[in-house]
Amino acid sequence: MDQLSRRSARARRRTAGREGFTLLEVVIAMGVLAVGLLGVAAAQIHAMHGGRSGRHETDAAQFAHTRIEQFQRMNFTELVATAGFVPVPAQQLQTTVQSNPVNQVEENYTIQWRITDVTPNALKSIDVRVNWNEPNRPNRSVTISTVLHNDPRTSS
Repeated sequence: MDQLSRRSARARRRTAGREGFTLLEVVIAMGVLAVGLLGVAAAQIHAMHGGRSGRHETDAAQFAHTRIEQFQRMNFTELVATAGFVPVPAQQLQTTVQSNPVNQVEENYTIQWRITDVTPNALKSIDVRVNWNEPNRPNRSVTISTVLHNDPRTSS
């Protein structure tokens, strides 16, 4: 038994200095962790910018779709052909973000449209374009198009 306890005492002494991590291992682990966290932070910032850009594009598409629906409800004879896209100063739209103490304008949009006679008194093409500027991405736009047919049975 005495010999057994001497062996275990020697084994304990050999491993006594090797428990835990060395300072170098800790520094390397912290460096790897820091690089990983910086990558996650950069990805989060990129995702936030992408989310904002997607929200602006969705808002612009909604504004264009609403204007297309307004044209579709108009009488066919009221739709006058235009020479290219018509900028309408009164058609400035804004989206706001709720914040304290007042809401802030997030983005300004400009709506333009073009009406073309495809077949006189029978078929018209309508294009609605919404423009806006984002930081680092100027001159963004969304265009929605439709074709309207003059159906004498439904015009009034």
